[in-house]
Amino acid sequence: MIKCRLNILMAERDIRSVAELARQLEDKNLYISRQALQRIYHHDNLEKTRLETIIKLAVFFNCELKDLFVWDTK
Repeated sequence: MIKCRLNILMAERDIRSVAELARQLEDKNLYISRQALQRIYHHDNLEKTRLETIIKLAVFFNCELKDLFVWDTK
């Protein structure tokens, strides 16, 4: 199962909500819908997340994919 560490990355940067994350992304011209962010944050259908969305998050958080997603074998 793929798990996203979005909540951890947000906490490390003192981003307290998905709405706040969406605003900060927009400030950097990285547009991701709040609905898509909510799905990722709550681990809903991560397999269907668009590559473009993942890349935008990696750019925003200045991280690699391994920092954003982990493979949980449990």
